Amino acid sequence: MWSSLNPCAIAATFTVALLSIRSQAQALDLNPTRPTVANSAAIQGKGVLQVEVGFDTYPHAVPGRQDTLGLLTTYVPLERLRVDFGWSPYAYRKDEDEKGRGVGTIQIGAKVVLEKERNGHAAPGLALQYEAELPTASDQALQGYGQQVTMLLNHHYGKGGIVDVMLNGSLVQSDCQDATGCAYGGQQSAAVSYHLNENTRLYSEVFGQNKGQSNTPPGTYVFTGFYRKLRDSVGIDGGMRFGVTNHSARVGVTLAMVFGRRLQGDSASK
Repeated sequence: MWSSLNPCAIAATFTVALLSIRSQAQALDLNPTRPTVANSAAIQGKGVLQVEVGFDTYPHAVPGRQDTLGLLTTYVPLERLRVDFGWSPYAYRKDEDEKGRGVGTIQIGAKVVLEKERNGHAAPGLALQYEAELPTASDQALQGYGQQVTMLLNHHYGKGGIVDVMLNGSLVQSDCQDATGCAYGGQQSAAVSYHLNENTRLYSEVFGQNKGQSNTPPGTYVFTGFYRKLRDSVGIDGGMRFGVTNHSARVGVTLAMVFGRRLQGDSASK
């Protein structure tokens, strides 16, 4: 599973993340974008920098293989606004037509919370997210150029909000670097998280897309995974994704760590 991954890229990425993030006394309210594709409408606390470093592998993608080491940095300058910078320091693709290995693309974007979820209220949380993918890959086989707009909803149920239901839908424009022009598609995901305790969540998800996004080949998948908060500024998550249609990858594995640091003073409300 790890044979095609450059160990220097892993070490460098994790070292940068670990050296740049340190524990803070104030609560950070980290809000990881992994391990599921579907996310809630919430964002981390105002003034908090969040870094996620993760690896996704699909050793039996159709008809080849896909590995991605991803780095996502997000920051919340305003109470309802998160700005995003994503990068793939290492990516590997192999299919019938071409093979590529090297640095992947850059993604920049933002997430705006339109409606915060409130305890005891029936209305769900609602957010809108935009992402632009820039053609910065070192190999043509890894290249991508396009954009994605996603609507995110979520609502907690049960005593103390022990269950969180998340629904996401997006429109995707991709492959604009090709001479044939841009391709268009969609991505839909529904996930449920169950809070075992304050520090541990379990996830299940159904997810489908007709274009390769979120470090995942096209197809329809079911997912099971976890998130564990190790301390207020550090967490780990992971899981397995199983293809349920003929054109999906057979199985995928994801593993990541999330780090947080407060860059601005806490506010009275979030």
